[in-house]
Amino acid sequence: MLGALAATVDGQELTLGPPRQRAVLAVLALRANHVVSRSELIDAVWGDEPPASADNGIHTYVAGLRRLFEPGRASRAPSSVLLSTDAGYLLRLPPASSDAAMFRAHLDDAGRLRAQPAEAISAFDDALGLWRGIALDGVPGPFAAVERARLAELRLTAVEQRAALMLSVGREAEVAGELTTLVSAHPLRERLHGLLMSALYRGGRQAEALAVYTDLRRLLIEELGIEPGPELRQLHEQLLVGRHDPQPEPAAPVLVPVQLPHEIRDFTGRAKELAKLSEVVPHDHSPVLVAITGTGGVGKTALAVRFAHQVANRFPDGQLHVDLRGFDASSPPVQPAAALHQLLQSLGVPAERIPDDLPAKSALYRSVLAGKRVLVLLDNARLAEQVRPLLPGRSSSMVLVTSRNHLGGLVARDGAHSVTLSTLTRDEALALLTSAVGADRVAAEPVAAAKLVELCGHLPLAVRIAAERVVTRPHLTLTDLANDLADERDRLNVLATGDDEDTAVRAAFSWSYLALKPDAARMFRLIGLHPGAEISLTAVAALTGVPVSRARVLLDVLAGGHMLEEVARGRYRLHDLLRLYATELSATEESSDGRAEAVRRLLQWYSDTANAAGTVIAPPDHPSFLLPPLSTQDFTSHDEAFTWCRTESSNLLAVSRLAEEEHSPTAWQIPVALWNYFIVSSALDEWTRTYRVAERSAARDGNQGARAWAVHGQGLAAFRGQRFADALELFDRALSIRRDIGDAVGAAWSLTGLGMAYGGLRQFDLAVDRFGEALDRHAEVGSWFGEGGTRLFLSDILRSAGQYEASLASARTAFELMDSHDAMHGKAMALVSIGWAQFKLGDRVESRDSFRHALSFLRVLGDRKSLAEALHGLGETSAGQPDVARTHLLEALTIYEDYDHPLTPEVRARLHELA
Repeated sequence: MLGALAATVDGQELTLGPPRQRAVLAVLALRANHVVSRSELIDAVWGDEPPASADNGIHTYVAGLRRLFEPGRASRAPSSVLLSTDAGYLLRLPPASSDAAMFRAHLDDAGRLRAQPAEAISAFDDALGLWRGIALDGVPGPFAAVERARLAELRLTAVEQRAALMLSVGREAEVAGELTTLVSAHPLRERLHGLLMSALYRGGRQAEALAVYTDLRRLLIEELGIEPGPELRQLHEQLLVGRHDPQPEPAAPVLVPVQLPHEIRDFTGRAKELAKLSEVVPHDHSPVLVAITGTGGVGKTALAVRFAHQVANRFPDGQLHVDLRGFDASSPPVQPAAALHQLLQSLGVPAERIPDDLPAKSALYRSVLAGKRVLVLLDNARLAEQVRPLLPGRSSSMVLVTSRNHLGGLVARDGAHSVTLSTLTRDEALALLTSAVGADRVAAEPVAAAKLVELCGHLPLAVRIAAERVVTRPHLTLTDLANDLADERDRLNVLATGDDEDTAVRAAFSWSYLALKPDAARMFRLIGLHPGAEISLTAVAALTGVPVSRARVLLDVLAGGHMLEEVARGRYRLHDLLRLYATELSATEESSDGRAEAVRRLLQWYSDTANAAGTVIAPPDHPSFLLPPLSTQDFTSHDEAFTWCRTESSNLLAVSRLAEEEHSPTAWQIPVALWNYFIVSSALDEWTRTYRVAERSAARDGNQGARAWAVHGQGLAAFRGQRFADALELFDRALSIRRDIGDAVGAAWSLTGLGMAYGGLRQFDLAVDRFGEALDRHAEVGSWFGEGGTRLFLSDILRSAGQYEASLASARTAFELMDSHDAMHGKAMALVSIGWAQFKLGDRVESRDSFRHALSFLRVLGDRKSLAEALHGLGETSAGQPDVARTHLLEALTIYEDYDHPLTPEVRARLHELA
């Protein structure tokens, strides 16, 4: 095996057959007299992507080898050389029948004879004389690649130890001749350079010895950005002062581990993370620790292995790998003592020299690694305490730790660099799918491909499983699979591999879930009942029925385990697939009464909080009479209440729908509580959708008053959205309901709405008639706010009709009514109308003052539509100052474009003139 693979029987060389048959033989020979399972053989020959025929292939190759080894054996007779067992195959070989085994034996002899240099050198000569070229040359497969590197390292170490012994007996000329060629072949190997420097110096060639150091130092700085190690620097200093009399101590042969797992063939993306890892590769003689964390299936190990292979040549003293099994449902986590035992044996420490207690093991480990450059990959750690004893001391080593937990202790106490993996970007996920299923299939169904990766939540494990289903089922199209995944109830079932439960998405999540303590696990399950994409700390506390302080502690546990993500202070989000998993768990592990009670608490909290916010935001037309009295008052300012509503707006729609499903009156109470938030914010789509839920729910409950407000609210949203015909129909429907139930206050507002809708349709006479009727009805019920609001809308219609004086008078009356009752939003809207009427009348100075006064209110209130109208007016009245005008108009245009406002073209044209 120490060259091109060859085998003989009775002195006659065999023809070993196809490449993969030779690969099977290499595995069995290097593991001679030990059983090798079929799955190990498949992994060794094909790696992570074996064909479906791999199992049959192994059987065929084993049969072929048996025919070669025992040509006279009857077809059904058992083999005495290549045995079959229930667990796999065993190749029976005598100790001296493999050159690799003989090489190891000679190295062991050299180690035992190190006190007798001449005999030890002879043993090394016997060992190195067995080599015929590159080990396992031409043998395919990942196992052969790893063994080829391992044996090559072992050979180089033997060369170094032989050279050290030769120097000790005065054979420096031979050493210099042999190593001059070797250092060219291995330009970064410091031990070789040191031995060559010693040989040259001992041979009277001091200048050449110093030149070797200079050349190596320059190369290390250019290639790796590091200085030579302390041993070489000390040797260099000795040579400079002429005091070096090397008596190198021959060391026992040291195994250089090359243990990195195979790379994933279709690794995709992560350019930023790989760049960040590259930046922290050690450049001095201090170890570097990196914690790569993220949720299950996000690709932590794949990233670590990819990076480790990229930088493996920077760690010539070896690459170690230990799976700490921190989240393995089938076995407990690997204890630090057991991990250290494995690491020390991998570094060549005999088992009898490894102490029993953990501190002594850890100290020996640090001693073995001292001064070396080793890469250590600690995969699947659970806790910082599991990792800390495995950290090297003074060395140029790098430790990569992967975990589903945040491992904040390693960052805070041990100085770890933290790399938190999120899901792939859309483009990265598509690239991964393309790599796995082929560019042609993705190009043929681009829409389905994009939908597929979206439904997988851009989670690498989920995308790979989806790709596997497509690849192994040629009849299955991307569209078929996307349709299968579209059903949330079955999505996690689809994202299973069938034959390997450990790689199913549900199984990957379960390992993290099973590691949680009961109260954190319960919180995770119940969060699955929340219908929105994000949830706040206080909502979680309400949902789970625990104090806010306790909820914060448990959420920190979940975030630390990457079961959810803290996206802002006190706000959390579950990955889409994790949310489905949490929902599944709530259905299977919570009682129906427990789920119902949790949902009731959540809905009541949203309803109470929305009512509290609406009360703070509200002008006097807030329909609070429809709602229960406030049980809490959580907001102290308009800004605070408005910000809560804006932050929760998408959740509030989702919660209203959940309340509708639960037949809860909060389905209409929440939208009604948000009445003035929607008026101020102009979030038209959410406004309309939420009030449609309110209308259906109120109708089901038989609450016609609430139903009328819901219909009227939809009319306001339609009017704001320039859908005047729809607004007319909705206001008319609301008026009909209100007249039927005798709601005079509401009917007056419906008449105001009809005037607004007719005005939008430019039917000014009908608009003025409806406004006049509305003013009479508001006066009858004593509504000063109804009168002020109606006069304000009348002002806008009169201005559109060209009646500027009447428009100004109506707006001023509206302002006086609002001002006398300190209705801030009403005053702001009145000032905008006053400003535009003044502008149309040519009073530019007064108009500018009115717009500025309005802005001082609107910047606080959050009514972006009215804000844009004030900015538009301020821009028009600042024509004498082009830069000022341009600033105001650009801001107005940005808002107008959001609402597709009819004045958008006018502002664009005005900006073009100013330019």
